[in-house]
Amino acid sequence: MADTEQRKFTRVLFETEITITAGNETATSRQLRDISMGGASFEIDGVLSVGTECLLQINLVGPASHLRIQVEGEVLRQEANAVAVGFTRIDLDSLIHLRHLIRIHSSDPETIEQEYRTSLLEIS
Repeated sequence: MADTEQRKFTRVLFETEITITAGNETATSRQLRDISMGGASFEIDGVLSVGTECLLQINLVGPASHLRIQVEGEVLRQEANAVAVGFTRIDLDSLIHLRHLIRIHSSDPETIEQEYRTSLLEIS
Protein backbone atom coordinates (compact mmCIF):
# COMPACT_ATOMS: atom_id res chain seq x y z
CA MET A 1 0.00 0.00 0.00
CA ALA A 2 1.42 3.40 -0.98
CA ASP A 3 2.08 6.06 1.62
CA THR A 4 -0.63 8.69 1.19
CA GLU A 5 0.66 11.32 3.60
CA GLN A 6 -1.69 14.31 3.38
CA ARG A 7 -0.51 16.40 6.31
CA LYS A 8 0.29 20.03 5.54
CA PHE A 9 2.07 20.72 8.82
CA THR A 10 4.99 19.16 10.67
CA ARG A 11 3.97 17.33 13.85
CA VAL A 12 6.07 17.41 16.99
CA LEU A 13 5.79 15.24 20.04
CA PHE A 14 4.83 17.22 23.12
CA GLU A 15 3.12 16.21 26.34
CA THR A 16 1.02 18.60 28.39
CA GLU A 17 -2.48 18.99 29.78
CA ILE A 18 -5.34 19.93 27.47
CA THR A 19 -8.87 20.96 28.37
CA ILE A 20 -11.45 20.10 25.72
CA THR A 21 -14.87 21.74 25.62
CA ALA A 22 -17.50 20.43 23.22
CA GLY A 23 -20.99 21.83 23.72
CA ASN A 24 -21.78 21.60 27.44
CA GLU A 25 -19.16 18.89 28.07
CA THR A 26 -15.64 19.54 29.33
CA ALA A 27 -12.87 16.96 29.65
CA THR A 28 -9.18 17.05 30.48
CA SER A 29 -6.43 15.06 28.83
CA ARG A 30 -2.91 14.78 30.18
CA GLN A 31 -1.74 12.88 27.08
CA LEU A 32 -1.24 15.19 24.14
CA ARG A 33 0.36 12.89 21.55
CA ASP A 34 1.48 15.41 18.99
CA ILE A 35 0.74 18.90 17.77
CA SER A 36 1.25 20.95 14.60
CA MET A 37 0.23 24.34 13.26
CA GLY A 38 -2.90 22.66 11.92
CA GLY A 39 -4.06 20.28 14.64
CA ALA A 40 -3.37 17.94 17.54
CA SER A 41 -4.04 14.40 18.62
CA PHE A 42 -4.49 13.37 22.21
CA GLU A 43 -5.83 10.63 24.42
CA ILE A 44 -9.27 11.14 25.90
CA ASP A 45 -11.76 9.10 27.88
CA GLY A 46 -15.08 8.97 26.10
CA VAL A 47 -16.05 9.66 22.53
CA LEU A 48 -16.16 12.82 20.46
CA SER A 49 -17.87 12.20 17.14
CA VAL A 50 -16.17 13.15 13.90
CA GLY A 51 -17.31 16.65 12.96
CA THR A 52 -17.81 17.80 16.56
CA GLU A 53 -16.73 21.40 17.08
CA CYS A 54 -14.61 21.93 20.17
CA LEU A 55 -12.44 24.40 22.03
CA LEU A 56 -8.97 23.29 23.16
CA GLN A 57 -6.97 24.95 25.91
CA ILE A 58 -3.38 23.75 25.81
CA ASN A 59 -1.68 24.56 29.10
CA LEU A 60 2.01 25.41 29.11
CA VAL A 61 3.22 25.57 32.69
CA GLY A 62 6.77 26.54 33.59
CA PRO A 63 8.59 27.43 36.79
CA ALA A 64 7.75 31.12 36.47
CA SER A 65 4.82 31.22 34.06
CA HIS A 66 1.57 29.70 32.94
CA LEU A 67 0.67 30.19 29.28
CA ARG A 68 -2.43 28.91 27.56
CA ILE A 69 -2.93 28.31 23.86
CA GLN A 70 -6.62 28.46 23.03
CA VAL A 71 -7.81 27.16 19.68
CA GLU A 72 -11.11 26.20 18.10
CA GLY A 73 -11.20 22.96 16.18
CA GLU A 74 -13.16 20.11 14.70
CA VAL A 75 -12.78 16.40 15.43
CA LEU A 76 -11.30 14.79 12.32
CA ARG A 77 -10.76 11.27 13.62
CA GLN A 78 -11.83 9.18 16.62
CA GLU A 79 -9.72 6.19 17.60
CA ALA A 80 -9.74 3.96 20.67
CA ASN A 81 -9.28 6.44 23.54
CA ALA A 82 -7.88 9.15 21.27
CA VAL A 83 -9.02 11.91 18.92
CA ALA A 84 -7.43 14.04 16.24
CA VAL A 85 -8.61 17.64 16.04
CA GLY A 86 -8.00 19.99 13.12
CA PHE A 87 -7.64 23.64 14.10
CA THR A 88 -10.21 25.99 12.56
CA ARG A 89 -9.62 29.27 14.41
CA ILE A 90 -6.90 30.65 16.67
CA ASP A 91 -6.21 34.10 18.08
CA LEU A 92 -2.91 35.80 17.28
CA ASP A 93 -1.35 35.41 20.76
CA SER A 94 -2.13 31.69 20.79
CA LEU A 95 -0.79 31.32 17.26
CA ILE A 96 2.51 32.93 18.27
CA HIS A 97 2.82 30.65 21.35
CA LEU A 98 1.97 27.61 19.19
CA ARG A 99 4.65 28.60 16.69
CA HIS A 100 7.29 28.89 19.41
CA LEU A 101 6.28 25.59 20.98
CA ILE A 102 6.56 23.75 17.67
CA ARG A 103 9.81 25.47 16.64
CA ILE A 104 11.49 24.51 19.91
CA HIS A 105 10.54 20.85 19.49
CA SER A 106 11.16 20.59 15.75
CA SER A 107 14.27 19.25 14.08
CA ASP A 108 13.69 21.74 11.21
CA PRO A 109 12.76 25.22 12.54
CA GLU A 110 12.89 26.83 9.08
CA THR A 111 10.11 24.53 7.83
CA ILE A 112 8.06 25.53 10.87
CA GLU A 113 8.54 29.20 9.91
CA GLN A 114 7.21 28.48 6.41
CA GLU A 115 4.22 26.62 7.89
CA TYR A 116 3.60 29.53 10.28
CA ARG A 117 3.40 31.99 7.41
CA THR A 118 1.01 29.63 5.60
CA SER A 119 -1.14 29.14 8.70
CA LEU A 120 -1.62 32.89 9.10
CA LEU A 121 -3.60 32.77 5.88
CA GLU A 122 -5.47 29.52 6.60
CA ILE A 123 -6.53 29.38 10.27
CA SER A 124 -6.53 32.94 11.61
